[in-house]
Amino acid sequence: MQRFLICTFLLQNILTHAQKQVKEDSLYFFLEKSYKGYEESNYLESLVWGRKLLEKAYRLKDSSYVAEAYYVLGLVDETIQDYDKAEDKYYNALKIVSKVSKKRDSVFLMDIYNGLANVYSFKKKYHKADSLYHKALEIGELLNNEAQKDIILNISWNYLSENSCQKVNLFLPELLSYQIKDDNRTLSLDDTIFFSDLNFVLGWYYGKIKEYNLAYDKLDFAIKLAKSKNLYQELSQVLEIRAKFLKAQGKFEEALFFNEKYIESHKKQIDQNLLKKLQAEKVKYEVSEYERALRLLKKQKQLSASIAESNHKLSWLYLILSIILGVSLIIIYLVNYKRKKLIRKLNHKNKLLIDAQKKAKLATQIKSNFISNISHELRTPLHGVIGITSLLLAEKKLSASNQKLLESLKFSGDYLLGLISNVLLMSKIDNGKVKVKQKLVMIESLLSTIRSGIMFSAEEKDVQIKFCVDEEIPKKVYLDANIVSEVLINLIENAIKFSKGGNVTTYIKINKDANCTDKEVTIRFCVEDNGTGIPKDKQEIIFQKFSQIASERNMLEGTGIGLSLVKSLLLQLGTDIKLESEIGKGSKFYFDLPCKLFSDKDSNVSISKEKLKVFESNLNILLVEDNKINMMVIQKYLASYKKINLEIISDGKEAYKAILNQDYDLVLLDINIPSMNGFAITKKIRKKGFKLPIIAVTASELTEIQDKAYAVGINDIIIKPFQKKKLIAVISKYLQ
Repeated sequence: MQRFLICTFLLQNILTHAQKQVKEDSLYFFLEKSYKGYEESNYLESLVWGRKLLEKAYRLKDSSYVAEAYYVLGLVDETIQDYDKAEDKYYNALKIVSKVSKKRDSVFLMDIYNGLANVYSFKKKYHKADSLYHKALEIGELLNNEAQKDIILNISWNYLSENSCQKVNLFLPELLSYQIKDDNRTLSLDDTIFFSDLNFVLGWYYGKIKEYNLAYDKLDFAIKLAKSKNLYQELSQVLEIRAKFLKAQGKFEEALFFNEKYIESHKKQIDQNLLKKLQAEKVKYEVSEYERALRLLKKQKQLSASIAESNHKLSWLYLILSIILGVSLIIIYLVNYKRKKLIRKLNHKNKLLIDAQKKAKLATQIKSNFISNISHELRTPLHGVIGITSLLLAEKKLSASNQKLLESLKFSGDYLLGLISNVLLMSKIDNGKVKVKQKLVMIESLLSTIRSGIMFSAEEKDVQIKFCVDEEIPKKVYLDANIVSEVLINLIENAIKFSKGGNVTTYIKINKDANCTDKEVTIRFCVEDNGTGIPKDKQEIIFQKFSQIASERNMLEGTGIGLSLVKSLLLQLGTDIKLESEIGKGSKFYFDLPCKLFSDKDSNVSISKEKLKVFESNLNILLVEDNKINMMVIQKYLASYKKINLEIISDGKEAYKAILNQDYDLVLLDINIPSMNGFAITKKIRKKGFKLPIIAVTASELTEIQDKAYAVGINDIIIKPFQKKKLIAVISKYLQ
């Protein structure tokens, strides 16, 4: 008897668990159907399944699913712009969830707050929306949930709508960190909308604080994203705000152009909105018809029940139908169970893939950080080596042997700096951080820079260097001088290495086979040597990273990244490297580059004697630097200007106090300073209202610090190591 009771108790538990599982699966099925209808824009279907879920959840007294039903119904009402009904349903969900103390409801609670905030924002009740957004954000931060990105974007948008730009500063670092890293990757519709809205908010913010260049950069990228998916609502808001900023700057012609684009896009947006409005009205009508059909169906059921009671045959028919329905439910349950099992397997596989992706990203980031840190640590002593060598070479009383030694030392320092720059540049290319910056360049000045960079190695190898510039080449064109010079120096250095005692000639001419206009020409850059040549089976390998093809020991020089770097840089410019080579006769590397022509409206700013007159008056300059070698180099650079009073401080807090209490004309500020770094010093100084020029002097990589530097109020940045000419040019620029 006791054994039977135990078996009966176990059987009862199993049946109870099975009934509970059926209940849960049934409610989940309704919820999934409702969400599926919403995601497919079939709002009537979503409402039907949502109401079924609400009724059944109330009947089964399942508070969690009641809240879920109210939330999905509120989503539909919000989408069809019935904001009052959406508000009621969201609040019903909130009341229920607030009473349930389960961890799985925390994310759901965040979603409800965010939905309510959206509704109040649409109603232009910004203060109420702000309060709810922050409640959602608090939960997101506690859970470290990915959705907090959308909430922060919503909050910033809300602040800008009520003209509270200062409040946006609190979230600016997060907004900047969300920016897309790879401009060429394929985005989903949701990602496109997010990144378009993100750049719109950033552009709106920068325009509000009159940082127009940054504003236009962000707004133009938002326009590009919106156009890619025909997002006319997003496109219209960006074009409208861009036109307003241009008008505020007095650029009326450009403002008129963007205003016309806004009107054109707004018309298309109105057409889309009208279509959505018609769809919303259609859904409301269908819902009304559905409710009327429900009432009619209820009456029909009552009539059928009455007839069934009086008709025995109909009872049998209902029994058969019930059996069929039962079998169908069992089949549906089994299918649903298998589908859920499959989903669990897929989710597990997806999790493994995501973990692998995170590990790969982490490894890439670690590599990038390592290279950046090593670069910073090497640049600082190199600044001292190159600076001191340059100062010694400027001395008039030098013996020929010492001058030769110093020239060799300077070449070695420059070579090491170039190697560090190449490794760092390759890392930046791999991480998609290289940006092409076209500017007006004099071809002769570009070649002079290249010539000075390669002459020492040419003399060492007894190689004759020639530059042949076609007469048709314009004196000034627009191109990225840094990338082009880096490419040509690497090509010439490579040619020198394999042409000992030979000739290396660089040809620059117009490619007449390409389309040339009065505004743009295609220039062919060609580096030709009469060296050993490259076998055909090796001509693809040489462009791979760290590859070397020389068989002789004395030819195995360099790191093997030069030609790989050339190819990667040219791809950034939208072109590619070509190679023609024959064993024993030499090699020819060339590439074509479209360049915009110089017009009379453009100007070319250079350091003039008039600008240097600023050093004829008394100047008080503060140098904040903790490296004694760097102190000495800068001190020597400025020693020839007798009117400059240079004060040096090596501690951040002391420097901050000195700026507050002394009258300086300009500050040269290292970023990594003990007790208070350069960013903190500048931020505090700007808050006090000081307008004096602050120039960052740092060994950090420019792209890693420039956004933060300009955000806190730093005027300009000089990257170590640098020449005296660069320092004087920057100082004169800000003391005019």
